[in-house]
Amino acid sequence: MRVRILAAIAACLLFSGCSQYDINYDYDVGSNFAAYRTYSWMPIAINEGQTNAETAVQSNTLLDSRIRSAVNTNMTAKGFKVDDQNPDILVVYHTGMQNKVDVTDYGYTYAGSYWGWAGNDVDVYNYTEGTLLVDLVDAKTKKLAWSGSASGVVEP
Repeated sequence: MRVRILAAIAACLLFSGCSQYDINYDYDVGSNFAAYRTYSWMPIAINEGQTNAETAVQSNTLLDSRIRSAVNTNMTAKGFKVDDQNPDILVVYHTGMQNKVDVTDYGYTYAGSYWGWAGNDVDVYNYTEGTLLVDLVDAKTKKLAWSGSASGVVEP
């Protein structure tokens, strides 16, 4: 039952503006999900010395507050309570973005009113794919209990 609840949480953690998305989750079958009642946020380690795009995404306070708000709302709706002193599970998320290119080659096409072939018809689509990973770590054993991910095209 708790695994289904956690899967529903992953489904709610989509990027705003994504047109299509791919959601996956995995869990440790040995974890006692029925015993998890409280949670707390694990600090995100950001490498301040680097100035790359991934570091910029991870230090985005607007994105951070949106993700935390969505997780908090869904965890509360599922009966979990925040406990910063003695949580059952620790929640942490990671984000990433990658530029991608999708090329579709339709082959040679007919020129219509002109005699012969018109040439090769190719569509090129440049886009940015964003990924959100949410992990739930057992606070006592420090082992990953559940992991969910959502990936999709990030619209401007």
